[in-house]
Amino acid sequence: MKRLDTKTAVIFGATGGIGGAIARGFVQEGATVIPVSRNEESVRAAVSELNALGNRFTEIICCDVTRQDQVEQVCARTAELFGRIDIMACVSGAYIKKPATDISLDEWNTVLNTNLTGTFITNQAAGKYMLKQGKGSIINIGSLGSDVALSNTLPYCASKAGVVMVTKCLSSEWAGSGVRVNTIIPGVFPTNLNRKALSDPVRVENIIKRTPIKRLGAVDELAGAAIFLASDESAFVTGIALPVDGGFLAFSGF
Repeated sequence: MKRLDTKTAVIFGATGGIGGAIARGFVQEGATVIPVSRNEESVRAAVSELNALGNRFTEIICCDVTRQDQVEQVCARTAELFGRIDIMACVSGAYIKKPATDISLDEWNTVLNTNLTGTFITNQAAGKYMLKQGKGSIINIGSLGSDVALSNTLPYCASKAGVVMVTKCLSSEWAGSGVRVNTIIPGVFPTNLNRKALSDPVRVENIIKRTPIKRLGAVDELAGAAIFLASDESAFVTGIALPVDGGFLAFSGF
């Protein structure tokens, strides 16, 4: 029996690098995955890819995580089709690299609304169903910037630090009702979101020097952590921020 057999998982941001890796991992462990993002074409491609791996969901569902009504519709549709939401992962993200003095208020709001408010909205919407069920696992995505200051990424770091605190607060509030909330802290994994930032070879070299494993991560290496947090193997785990970072946060630099 696979670790996520019979479980239903909604993944917001399932068409990105990290979201796609988690979605594939969940399907391979037996879950039924509802992949969601804003772009219809990307969702269609994700559905096709996941079904080739054995997924059992064919609907095309688009959603903006900053729109509470859309997020609630996704959760309602999932509950209507499957009777429950066992797992919810919020992977949607926005990123901007710019000196703080050059960041416009619109740019600040875009990043905070997507990364932080989107996390709250998705957690709240899925959490309501999980609380009624008496069980569920929520997985949020933080960042190295949740813990350390990354250069010229103030809105991103501020939002990802907030994600960790949302996780801690909800985990404390909901643990007694059987709902677990955790965060994964990815190291540096090349994705479409950070492709521009990683186009600078000097920056990449510095990241690798700061990473004890001495390389960047591959997104599929995140799937194991997500599967663990989604499965009953982590039944006594809640409120954590789990680094999958090649040792980056553990290394002092000396």
